[in-house]
Amino acid sequence: MCNIKIHETQPLLNLKLDRVMQDIVYKLVPGLQDILAKTRIKVSCRAEVRHLRRVLCHRLMLNPQHVQLLFDNEILPDHMTMKQIWLSRWFGKPSPLLLQYSVKEKRR
Repeated sequence: MCNIKIHETQPLLNLKLDRVMQDIVYKLVPGLQDILAKTRIKVSCRAEVRHLRRVLCHRLMLNPQHVQLLFDNEILPDHMTMKQIWLSRWFGKPSPLLLQYSVKEKRR
């Protein structure tokens, strides 16, 4: 495996899930599986960003005012639906749609 050259323009092209390695990492890092499972959320294509943000905040026990949902480091507007995001930013790419979130620091 170490002699395989990584594609220069698409480094994730041949990336595959390795269940054995995943199990080893989960055993080496206690609690990692729980942390990752908390942030995976399935929603309807009709759900808006605001709904997803509320669910995420509830699971992470955060104030919704301090959390932003992002796609490629761009803040997503609350009124945008998952279908709109899929069609405008993810169309033609494999499932699932991947979004990020950031937590703003509280002002004192």
